[in-house]
Amino acid sequence: MDTKKKGWIGKCIGNRYLILSFRLVLGLIFLLSSIGKFVDLQGSVDAVYGFNIFPLAFARFSGLVVPFIEGLMALALLFGVVTRLAALGASIMSIAFFLVKAHVLLIQGRQVDCGCFGALMSTMASVTIYMDIPMLIMGLVIIAAPASVRHWAAFGKWLPQVWKDKLDLIW
Repeated sequence: MDTKKKGWIGKCIGNRYLILSFRLVLGLIFLLSSIGKFVDLQGSVDAVYGFNIFPLAFARFSGLVVPFIEGLMALALLFGVVTRLAALGASIMSIAFFLVKAHVLLIQGRQVDCGCFGALMSTMASVTIYMDIPMLIMGLVIIAAPASVRHWAAFGKWLPQVWKDKLDLIW
């Protein structure tokens, strides 16, 4: 398609430098987040429980599982493999984080340390809630980008085409 006929959204989605920067930013955010939680897994569980929304069993499960999911998504985005799946995961997690923080801030009227970056730094939900929407947008833009743009400067571009074709929806 001629670039003159593309709108600004099409130009953004087709811009390999923008998609690479979105992949790297999201990947680094989730990598830092997962590392901070791995350092103190009990703190991760306590942070989820501190929201006072979920039962203890779910809070414990979430606090233990989320760091692994964040770490896998981060590596996938940074290395450029299964980027659609990782960006979808990042988008879903951003929505979930936003809704939980909004509930605590607006419905419960409480200020809480969200535990977003675990032991690395203390972060208040009232501050980090503003990160969730841009992270959602970056994830959606990555999902919408064509494979040639998503995999520019990525390890995924060296995989055999047969694998890429089979994994097209998530790759």
